[in-house]
Amino acid sequence: MSVSEQMQAGAVRLLRWSEKYTKTDMVYLAQGGFWLTLELVVAAVFSLLLAVVFGHYAGKDLYGNYKYVLSIASILSAVSLSGISTAITQSTARGKEGALRQGFWLTLRWSIPMMLLAVCVAVYYFLQGNAFVGVSMLVVAALSPLVYSFSLFDNFLIGRREFSRSAAYSMFGNFATSAVLVLALFLGQRAIILVVVYFIVNVATNAFFYIRTVRSARNASTDPEMLGYGFHLSLMGIIGAVADKIDSIVIFSLLGPAQLAIYTYAIAIPEQIKGIIKNIVPISMPKFAQRSIPEIRATIWNKVIVLGLVLVAVAALYIVAAPLFFRVLFPVYMGSVGYSQMYMLSLIFSFITPLSSVFQAHKKTKELYILSNVPAIVLIVTLPVLASLYGIAGAIAAQIVYRATTATVVLILFRNLKD
Repeated sequence: MSVSEQMQAGAVRLLRWSEKYTKTDMVYLAQGGFWLTLELVVAAVFSLLLAVVFGHYAGKDLYGNYKYVLSIASILSAVSLSGISTAITQSTARGKEGALRQGFWLTLRWSIPMMLLAVCVAVYYFLQGNAFVGVSMLVVAALSPLVYSFSLFDNFLIGRREFSRSAAYSMFGNFATSAVLVLALFLGQRAIILVVVYFIVNVATNAFFYIRTVRSARNASTDPEMLGYGFHLSLMGIIGAVADKIDSIVIFSLLGPAQLAIYTYAIAIPEQIKGIIKNIVPISMPKFAQRSIPEIRATIWNKVIVLGLVLVAVAALYIVAAPLFFRVLFPVYMGSVGYSQMYMLSLIFSFITPLSSVFQAHKKTKELYILSNVPAIVLIVTLPVLASLYGIAGAIAAQIVYRATTATVVLILFRNLKD
């Protein structure tokens, strides 16, 4: 046995030994978690580098306008079949590999309402004299359906547990998007150029990876339940999608694009850290889908407690280090430091992530409706009020209330979850 094989065998033994304390398949977690974490870390690095370049070479108004359009596009996607992505992962995990092609055509078909709504928004902004947003919405109407439909390859790979392939594709896509956006920024200091480039590059890279992935399907078996489940997930996600981007819309409308840029930089690093935490869902969902609720109950609380302790430590370290981060990386946005430290407190409530993935894995539709809508409604109501009274600080306070509400709802639903 070679030295590398001995080291690998030793690592496996160590992980197996740790399972009696974590109550988790640590080998599976290390394999899947490594690739998904690597993917998210690389994405965070590219996002950070892109933010540094924009912070030094793009004006706050330009960056604020660009982020505003992407926020509107994200909200508009809620009226498409957005929930089909999770349904594809769930169906693929059960061996139905025709789900990818099935989901692609369903997503395109159900994108028509989003396209029509985007055109209506474009007409509204043209009538208001805002040609930039008007043209941007036409770009969204034309290209967003293709971006979302082609991107489903990743959900298929996660369901098949091909984490390394998923990570490789994602890392290349992030590199391509970041590189071309930087080039576009230097070639023309115009937000509309950035919007067009962003969508074209994403269509091209996603289409390439989709074609490669769909050809690798081992069977053409479709899932007759996938549309119904995806429709439920999409319907319950409408309010959540609005809540996810309402901060950008409200701040842009009340405070202007420059303040939106300050807010965006304040939440940038905490959101990247949250993204790493979120990879617990795609890693755990295929496993949870194959286990009963009583089996999950017996081990999941160890994961929740350990994750909570880690998050408290990470939040504390970031709050201390944030001034240095901004001084080095974003000196133009030093005014974002206090807001960023405040926003980081919301990270702690992500300790409930393992619990929330159980609802998706077992298709607990009623619980998912409650979880998707109750906290989102709280945010939609509180954020405009607090932002109008206290500006960016009020918007961040509303986000903390939202995360706390989400954690409370998850704990109550999981406690009452029927086997």
